[in-house]
Amino acid sequence: MKTVNKNSPPSETELNAFLTNIYFKLPTGFIEFFKECDGADIVGEDSYVALWPVTEMLQLNIDYDVEEYASSYFIFGSDGGDMAYAIKKETGDIYEMPFIGMGDGEAVFKGSDFAEFIDCF
Repeated sequence: MKTVNKNSPPSETELNAFLTNIYFKLPTGFIEFFKECDGADIVGEDSYVALWPVTEMLQLNIDYDVEEYASSYFIFGSDGGDMAYAIKKETGDIYEMPFIGMGDGEAVFKGSDFAEFIDCF
């Protein structure tokens, strides 16, 4: 059984500030989900996913040097440990990859639909 603990929704201003800075394709359902909550924790029987708030995603990608180490990706969350969840900018597909060694060589395809991605936990 899975539990999704959602944060309060972002304001329209906060969501628009995020979208203004996004120049790549987002997965189907991504914006719809984040209109409802500014991040969430998903807890499954054997899994945990922290979906970062849209109000923090841009800065966290800077803090993790994503542009330097995995420039074709945008990270939107993690497993709370060493794995990141990212969007491949060119396709909008979702991938899992390690924070250390992030990039195409270590990226594992997880899907192209955000709702399906959440359902797999």
